[in-house]
Amino acid sequence: MNDLDMLQWLLSLLVVISVIVMLAFLAKKTRVFGSNNQQLHVVATLPLGPKERIMVVQVGSEQVLLGITGQQINLLKELERPLENSQPELNPFATKLAQMMKQHNEK
Repeated sequence: MNDLDMLQWLLSLLVVISVIVMLAFLAKKTRVFGSNNQQLHVVATLPLGPKERIMVVQVGSEQVLLGITGQQINLLKELERPLENSQPELNPFATKLAQMMKQHNEK
């Protein structure tokens, strides 16, 4: 194998590894492989800092406002009037991929 072939092989390997890392990052950010618990889900999130945020969580038929930091989670208020779910729906590819991963993990 000459130097040109070796360089081409290394560049191809770097491209494949970078695509894998990018897809893993996107999957984590979009929560493709998250749980599908219908009784508990995030309705809205507002980041306040690098590790601080306020979050509205649907718990059964009730919604609660939580303050979240790097060290703790505090209940700020139980909402009397529920907010509408503002989470974007997953695209068809992400939904299908999540179903396939779930089936694969069940085997």
